[in-house]
Amino acid sequence: MNEKLYQIAFSLLKGIGKENAKKFLSLFQNPQQVFTCSKQELLFLTGLSPSVIHTLTEQFPAVLAQAEQELVYCNQYNITPLFYTDPDFPQRLLECTDGPLLLFQKGNANLNSSKIVSIVGTRMATAYGKEMCNHLVHDLSQFIPNCLIVSGLAYGIDITAHRAALQHNLPTIGVMASGFNRIYPSAHRKTAIEMLANGAILTEQCYNDEPLKPYFIKRNRIIAGMADAVVVVESAAKGGALVTASIAGTYNKDVFVFPGRCVDSVSAGCNALIKHHKAALIENAGDLIDIMGWQTNASVCTKKNYHKTMPNISHLSDIEQQIVTLLFDKNTLHVEELASILGISVADVLPILLMLEFQNYVVCLPGNRYQIKGSL
Repeated sequence: MNEKLYQIAFSLLKGIGKENAKKFLSLFQNPQQVFTCSKQELLFLTGLSPSVIHTLTEQFPAVLAQAEQELVYCNQYNITPLFYTDPDFPQRLLECTDGPLLLFQKGNANLNSSKIVSIVGTRMATAYGKEMCNHLVHDLSQFIPNCLIVSGLAYGIDITAHRAALQHNLPTIGVMASGFNRIYPSAHRKTAIEMLANGAILTEQCYNDEPLKPYFIKRNRIIAGMADAVVVVESAAKGGALVTASIAGTYNKDVFVFPGRCVDSVSAGCNALIKHHKAALIENAGDLIDIMGWQTNASVCTKKNYHKTMPNISHLSDIEQQIVTLLFDKNTLHVEELASILGISVADVLPILLMLEFQNYVVCLPGNRYQIKGSL
């Protein structure tokens, strides 16, 4: 218990900086020694100035008291504090120079899973973005069944990724910018609880910390750092998803994006990442798996297999079967393209598409483009 107390207390110290903290700790056998050494010993061992040592030691009573309270919360709510030296700590984060010293975890996810994909995107997700996110997670569950999905529990793409992982039995982790006393946003509390059965909630913040703006940047670096690949599904020209992608780039992580139409504001960020060669364009999970060089549990995997499953259309009319088959083969088609291929007018094809949409066979995307919905 004392070990965890001093680990938490050390992580709360201000004035050292995350990059120097590990160097500081390398001088001692454990964090407890930092708090039990005299000022003279700290001066001699660290070589720091007397003013810095004074600033640090002045914090000792307060951070130890707070650490004691954090341990009470951890015991009461079954939260596990993970110090960076613990074997269960996310080992990928150790490669990040500004990685956290300590994390709080609730749940049972393996933070060192062999394959980890972080999925991020806009809070204002469109039907297209949600569909791409659902397809991606579904296909990863088919070909990388133990893949761990990480996101930030936020509105839009984040919560879509978490819920898709739950639906397809993939473990998923939500990284919060607040303490456990404040699940943010509160609307996602039910999903967060469901995630604990096959995943976890993770945060760097203390139990009562509010979701302040600076904490979201800290949260984003964890999302980027603990993954093998970061996927941006949709993002405007500015936003948290682009910050996560930028951080991932500094960590030499592979970054992937789904492209969007150049007139769609929620795809402006994704298209810019492609334009400036900061991310690889993907259309489906197959592209990601190929680029990452991951082995799958299927002997033959085509891009079509990765993207969707052909639904049963035997009971549909001839024209409806033609439309579903065309969308399955072409991925997406504009309503005018469909009408031209079928040799009928747009006015005639629209009611048929509407009926197929009601029957959950197709989905209408922005710009009057249609896509098969299949089994998702």
